This record gives sequence, structure tokens and C-alpha cells, in this order.
Amino acid sequence: MKRRVTERVLARLASWPSLEKTQVAKSIWWGYFPVALVAMIGVLLTLAAFIQSLGWERGQVEIAFREAAQDRILVVQRELKHSLGIVQDIASFFEASEVVDRREFRKFVGPPLKRQAGIKALEWVPVVLAENRSVFIKEAQQSFPPFRITEDDLSGKLIESRDRPVYYPVLYIQPYQSNKEALGFNVGANPIVSTLLGEAELTRTLQVSPGVPLMDETGEKTGVMVAVPVFFKNEKQEDDPALTSPEVRGFAIGIFSIGEIVERALESLRSGGVDLHFYQGSSTGDGQLIYTHLSRMREGRAPGAEVDASDITYSQRISVGAQQWEVVCNPAADKFEAETWGSWIILFGGIAFTVLLITYVVTLVGRARQVRLEVEERTSQLWEAVQALNREVVDRKSAEQELQNLNETLEHRVAYRTAEAERRAQYLEQFAYVTSHDLKAPLRAVSNLAQWIQEDLADKLDDASREQLALLRDRVRRMHDLIEGLLEYSRVGKTADSENQVDTRELVDEIIDSLSPPKGFTIKIKGEMPTMYVDRLQLGQVFSNLISNSLKHHGGDKGKIRVKGESYGDVYQFSVCDDGKGIAPEYHNKVFMMFQILESSDFESSTGIGLALVKKIVEEHGGTIRLESAVGEGACFYFTWPKNRSSE
Repeated sequence: MKRRVTERVLARLASWPSLEKTQVAKSIWWGYFPVALVAMIGVLLTLAAFIQSLGWERGQVEIAFREAAQDRILVVQRELKHSLGIVQDIASFFEASEVVDRREFRKFVGPPLKRQAGIKALEWVPVVLAENRSVFIKEAQQSFPPFRITEDDLSGKLIESRDRPVYYPVLYIQPYQSNKEALGFNVGANPIVSTLLGEAELTRTLQVSPGVPLMDETGEKTGVMVAVPVFFKNEKQEDDPALTSPEVRGFAIGIFSIGEIVERALESLRSGGVDLHFYQGSSTGDGQLIYTHLSRMREGRAPGAEVDASDITYSQRISVGAQQWEVVCNPAADKFEAETWGSWIILFGGIAFTVLLITYVVTLVGRARQVRLEVEERTSQLWEAVQALNREVVDRKSAEQELQNLNETLEHRVAYRTAEAERRAQYLEQFAYVTSHDLKAPLRAVSNLAQWIQEDLADKLDDASREQLALLRDRVRRMHDLIEGLLEYSRVGKTADSENQVDTRELVDEIIDSLSPPKGFTIKIKGEMPTMYVDRLQLGQVFSNLISNSLKHHGGDKGKIRVKGESYGDVYQFSVCDDGKGIAPEYHNKVFMMFQILESSDFESSTGIGLALVKKIVEEHGGTIRLESAVGEGACFYFTWPKNRSSE
């Protein structure tokens, strides 16, 4: 039956070439459709990758620029805060002192003038009522005889101040040499300063003026005036807050050059090609541009320069006293430009790959036509192949039967080995993910970080902080020991260490020596300690964990531990006993379970794996383990080990 079907199929195959000849002309053009499709997809994918790469490269440049701009704004903001804090310190100095003479003022402001850049003047301006003018001048002339209250006339010349209800004369000013003409000047006559002092008195906080022009040997610069009010002490006011506000005593005033402060702050940073523009208020609308810092990568600086046109910009608002300033950052010319050579490589590489792929597809289409011409010839050859195939099928049937018999035998063996493997795999299934390498690396990082903190800040840490750091490192060490214990637990039964003749008495002596029992503890070896053909490492782990457990959980400052060996038929029975506080019967099974700790403390080094590891090792070698103990009567662990155990 199968042979007749095969003959009919071959007859049909023999008639196909005549039919194909009539269809070749129609299908020749359709054969090149895959070529056009591959070309279109290749070009589209190349363009998409090119555009995506351009966007990524530009995004990386924008991220780098934003980080550089934020670093510079941060250091400038910190420098401005320090500068304004000097004026606040002067106000606090006057609030704490009823009388401050000229020498004390000069001594107080001397260090900030040497340390801080951009300070043009630090002043103390008292409030003088008209009826107290003459008395105030006489008192001021005692320390500075030429002192008088002055103001500008219409031509800008200093004249004796006209009669006013209130005067705001500069009593003290530093540095004196560059500001000597300002001594005694009635700053309240200036509308801008008068408004600033009024706002400071009304809000009772530090106030910053709009940008004011400053003249020095280098030309005109933009600066700001900072005022902090100082009020008379009023004991009644402190006792009763409902009373009216105390009278203002005067103002601590500082005049600062914004450009010098900014440049001093940015000296600590490497030149990064970032221009900064500082606006009082907003950069749009009625905001005032008070200073422009051009990157040191440019030649020279030009305060007040216009913002360069750039696709990349970053702005951030900062607090200066009670004002909000906006800092606009732009890259310097030819800086922070995306390097697009990688994208162009992708574009040309994609086009080249597309051309190669098109060439390959064209080759395939040509080969398809050649295949059609060879079908007739192959059909005749196929008939002969089918005949040979029929003979081969018979041979294969007999081979398959033999293979099936072998498979059945193999399945029995695989089932037996699989059952054994599943039993071993169950022990490791719950630990497969937590004992990976990635779990130890963070622990080492945390431990090192805690050690560095303790070493670097040793003089600054209090006792509580040291204790917390010690606790942190102890917890990290405990976690590391826990992971090591889990790994040891999972390896039991999986590794095939060589077995050798082992003198158990010598092995126990080595373990006792390595544990170094504390002073007051004695460990004795009694009974028959045989020489056995065993896995030395795993038997040593059993004795080490049991003896270490007796030392750790003894509960006293001194004690006795006994290790004993006995022969019982086909097994040796070993015991490790102590005279410690003992274990209640209800916990006898619990102590052999994973992660079970009967007592815990912050600095307890136990991981709860030791006895579970001991039980697994003993049972893997065909032995048993049990505990005999009661509260206050010590504890004895008994385990057996076969004398002759054939390896599988």
C-alpha cells in the first residue's frame, strides 16, 4: 500500500516541470519583491537607529551640562550665604553689646574682610532722631573729631545734612581707606537705601537691595546692599509679647560686589565651559541682570553680556536673603556639543549592511530560478532514493525496537538516579538564590564603609555613635557568617571529598587548639577514640560545631566539657557533654532546625545553622544524632558514625 502511494506521488512530481515552465514568466518579477522589501526595511531601521543615536548623544551632553551647571550654582549659593551671614553676625554683635566702640567694630570685622571676597564696605548705621543730632555728633567726635552728618547735593557734592526728622548716618565703616568719604553720610537720604531700611525694619529680617552700581579702579560693577535691623533691648517686651515692637537701634549694612563673590566661589572648580547669568527676580519680564560670568575657557569676562543663543540651557532659582534670584546657565561657544561621529558610523554602517543584504537576497532569488530548472532532474533521482529509503526503513524499524528496549532499561536507571538527586536537591532549593555572589558584595561594602566612618570621624563620634557603628559591623559580620553557614549546609552531600584514615583523638585535639577555649574552661577526651576511614573535613565540622556550641552557650565563666567515643556494633558513638545551663526538653528538636537561636542579643555571633549543619552531615554519612539535657544540668549531644560504609 505504501509503495503504491509513493509511486503516485512520484508520478505527480514528474509532471511538475512542464507546469512550472508556463508560470516562470509570471513569477519572475514577483521573485524580486523580497529584494525591495529588504531594502525598504533596512533603510528605515538604519534611519531609526541613526536618529535614536543622535538623540542619545545629545541627551548625554545635556546631562553633563546640567550637572556642571548645578555644581557651579551650588558653590555660588554657598558663597553668597557666607557673605550675607557676615552682616547678620555684625547685627548679632551689636544686639549682644550695649556699647560698641570704633576699635571693637574694626577688630570684629577684620577677619571677614581678609577672608571673604567681594566685600566693599561693612557699616554700622544708627538711627538718630532730629532732637538727638547734636548730642550724637558730639559723642561721635570723641573717637573721630572730623565726624559730621553729610549728604549729597544736586551736583553730587558732600554737604552738611539738611534738617530731617530722622538721620541714618554711617558711624563705623570698614575698610576705612577706600570708604573714608562715606563716614557720617546720611544713607537714609537715598531713596533706594531708605526703602531697603524700611523693609528691613518692617520685616525685622535681612533684606537685599536691587542691583546698585559700584565704582572702583577697574571701572563700574554691579553690587547689592544688605541691611539687618538691630532693636533696643526691651525687658518688658520679652515678658509681655503683646506690647508694641521695640524701637530700632540701627542697621548693620554690607555692600558686596556680586561679580567678585561669584568669581571667588568658582575659583575652586575647574573650567567647564559654562556661562552663568544672575538675575534679580526672573530672567524674563522685569528681572534685572546683575552679573554674567563667562567661562574661563573664553578670553576675558564681560559682566552684563547678553545670553548666547544655544539649544542647551539650564535655570535655577536661589534664595538671597528674602529675594529670589534666577541663575541661567548656557554653554560657552564650541562647548558641550554632541560628538555625532558614532551616529554617522551607524548610518553608513547600516546602509552598507543593507546593500550587502540586498546583494545576498538577489543571489537567493537567482538561485531559486536555478532550482526550478533542476527539479526535473532531481525528480528522477528521487525515485531511486525512495527505493533505497524503503529498504532503510526496514532496517531502522529493527534498530528502533532495539533502541526502545535500551530506553526502557535506561528509564529504570534514570528514575532511580532522579529520585536520589531530588532528595539531595530539596536541601538546596531554598538556598539557591540567597547564597549567590551578589549577596556578599554589598555586605563587604557596608562593612568597609562603617570602618571608614569610624576611622575618619573617630574624634567626632560620641559613645552612642561608636556603639551603633560597632553594632552595624557586628550585624554585617553575622550576616556574612550566616551566608557562609548556608553555603556549608548546601554543600553537604554535594561534594565528594576523599576519605582517609583519621585518628579522631588527634582530630579533636587540633579542633580544641583552634577554638582556644576561654580561661576557666577545660576540655577532656575520654573513652575509645578510634582511627577511622572517613571524610576528615566533615567529621571535623561536626566536632568543631558541637564543642564551639558548648563554649558559646555554657552560660558561665568557667566549666568542663567532655568528648567521649565508644564502639557499638557497626557504629561508633561519640558524645560532647558540658556542665552548662542546659536546654529544656521542649527545645531538643528545635535546636537542630535551621535559624533557630534560643537566646539572642545585639552582639550574639550565632547564626542558628551550626547544629542543623551537624545533623545533616551525620545523617548524610548514615548516622544519627540526639540531645540529652535539662535546665541547669548541662547538655550532651550523642551522634553515631558507621564503621564501614560503602560508597555509592
